[in-house]
Amino acid sequence: MEQETELKVAVALEEKESDLITLSSGVVLRGKQAPPLSLIKVMAKFPRPKPPVYMNPTLGREVENPDDPDYLDRLQAHKTESSNAVMNALILLGTELVSVPSGFPGPEDDSWIEEYDEIGLEPKPNNKSWRYLTWITFRAVLNAKDMEAIQKVVGRLSGVPEGAVKSAEDFPGRNQNGR
Repeated sequence: MEQETELKVAVALEEKESDLITLSSGVVLRGKQAPPLSLIKVMAKFPRPKPPVYMNPTLGREVENPDDPDYLDRLQAHKTESSNAVMNALILLGTELVSVPSGFPGPEDDSWIEEYDEIGLEPKPNNKSWRYLTWITFRAVLNAKDMEAIQKVVGRLSGVPEGAVKSAEDFPGRNQNGR
């Protein structure tokens, strides 16, 4: 009977989804619960833009025009800004560094800061949170699958439905090569 109980415990532990996230760069993160109210506050900072209205003479009233090119541009900008903010919150509040591959510059290494500065971006090397978040997005995450893994694990641990966060495939700032 004791062996059967031990076997059930071992199977249950094996079936439990891992909180470890191994990125394609070889960096390993541990997912943790991000405070749900913080995530809600981040999402709430980006209300969806309202479509413009026009007077429809046939209907004799104003109607929304969701096909307006300016509105479509504002909608795309909204999606980009909101998904970027949510992903940043998931990374900063919902991950911690476990390991960095040998020879790979870690968040405390200044070599990647020099690269960041050299391409015209403004570094904040004395801000520990900025340094961690930016290192993850600038060096450790190499493709959309990495972003999806972070989103999936941290979202699961935080109780955020998968549909509530934009897919990492459309993550803003990625180039055509998925970086």
